[in-house]
Amino acid sequence: MLAVRSMKSRVSVLKPVCAGVLAALALSTSYAGLFDDEEARKQILLLRNQIAETQRSLDQRVGELEAQARNRSIIDLFNQVETLKSEFARLRGQIELLQNELETTQKRQRDLYVDLDGRMRKMEAQLAEQDRAAAAAAARALPSAQSAAPTGATQATTNTPPGAAPPSADSSRSAPPAPVVVVDPVAEQRAYDQGLDLFRGSRFGDAVAAFQGFVRTFPRSTLVPSAQYWIGNSLYALKDYRGAITAQRQLLSQHPDSAKAPDALLNIATAQSDLGELQAARASLQEVVAKYPASEAAVKARQRLGIR
Repeated sequence: MLAVRSMKSRVSVLKPVCAGVLAALALSTSYAGLFDDEEARKQILLLRNQIAETQRSLDQRVGELEAQARNRSIIDLFNQVETLKSEFARLRGQIELLQNELETTQKRQRDLYVDLDGRMRKMEAQLAEQDRAAAAAAARALPSAQSAAPTGATQATTNTPPGAAPPSADSSRSAPPAPVVVVDPVAEQRAYDQGLDLFRGSRFGDAVAAFQGFVRTFPRSTLVPSAQYWIGNSLYALKDYRGAITAQRQLLSQHPDSAKAPDALLNIATAQSDLGELQAARASLQEVVAKYPASEAAVKARQRLGIR
């Protein structure tokens, strides 16, 4: 732009000079005796053409300089736009990377929960098998005890004093045992695993329905607390935070000694925090630390509370 201004100033200086030259030439025509009229007109015409050509050349040059200045501004603007585009692409790449890492972390967390649940299931199954073996042993011992009862009754009848009424037959009989509900352990495990597979596949609505059906079908199963826990987790994944809190509280009220209880209470705190109920969430975290101090959930609760 400085070059353009300089060129314009030169043009403005040349214009008066050229005008003075033309005036001098016009004045010289009054002295016709000194020059030939035809020759003077030729000189004037030639000079005018030279001035016009100079003027056109200067105007063209000024126009080129102005165009270059405009082009330079456009180029600078274009470079700035390209820089912004590159920065936007870089930020978008970082966002996509963070989203991918978040999804991967969430999947790993779900897999970790499922794996941990599987290990606990095996332990619970072993304990249940031990209980069933103990019950079977007690059932086998029951007939031998019952077979010994008539001998004692006969002896009592023999030793009955004269005039005393013999013991009735009904008194020597024991009450009939309560009916035992036979549950197919294979069907039970299959129903539970179906709910876990749905949860693992992020089909959370179907997982809720599957685990609720499991609880209705196998109400006495040792896996009911775990099924109730996964119902709460599935509802949380569906962003039904109120429903998640209700499901986990049902677990705590019905199975307070379950291994899932600390995590259920921790999940309640997380759902309360997402609902903006920060005081309630803090109280739930403090309850985790107070009730289950040795649990992994208590470690996480302390970290959230900022205590050691």
